[in-house]
Amino acid sequence: MEAFTAMFNQLMSVAVFGSIITSITLAGALLFPETKFGASVIQFTHKYILAIGFFISFAALVCSLIYSDVIGYAPCIFCWYARIAYYPQVIMFAIAIFKKDRKIVDYSLGLTVFGLLVTGYHTYTNMVGYSPLPCGATVSCLTRYVYEYGFITIPLMGLVGFITLFLALLASKKHSKISAI
Repeated sequence: MEAFTAMFNQLMSVAVFGSIITSITLAGALLFPETKFGASVIQFTHKYILAIGFFISFAALVCSLIYSDVIGYAPCIFCWYARIAYYPQVIMFAIAIFKKDRKIVDYSLGLTVFGLLVTGYHTYTNMVGYSPLPCGATVSCLTRYVYEYGFITIPLMGLVGFITLFLALLASKKHSKISAI
């Protein structure tokens, strides 16, 4: 099991780096939408936002379940709150793909902002080693099961996923506003 855990942690680290690069690309496109590159990133994101949203939320669901149910890392209370923000989005995006309904972007933004706040706080407390809020779960919210490359933790994985989803949703909304003009 140790070999699987090490391999899975490395896989997740690669995914985090990929998400960081994607987030930087999306942020650049949102800051400079008038450039050819920015416009093409925004257009691509808008075209595939339902698949992107489904992929990010489904990956978060699968990976969190692997960490808790296969590897055996008990989730803390903030991990559960992050799951509350991620898990329904899998179903929401699946239905939106089936119905070809882009209105989900607004609903997903609400859950994503909640997830950003929770995972942002959890990442901060995990990095500094102190949480002013009590953690009533069986495992401490400060427990670090994963610590790759000196900064990648499970809360950071969730945060990076939420940041990427948030920026993709904003890019899709930006395209809708540009198209409406």
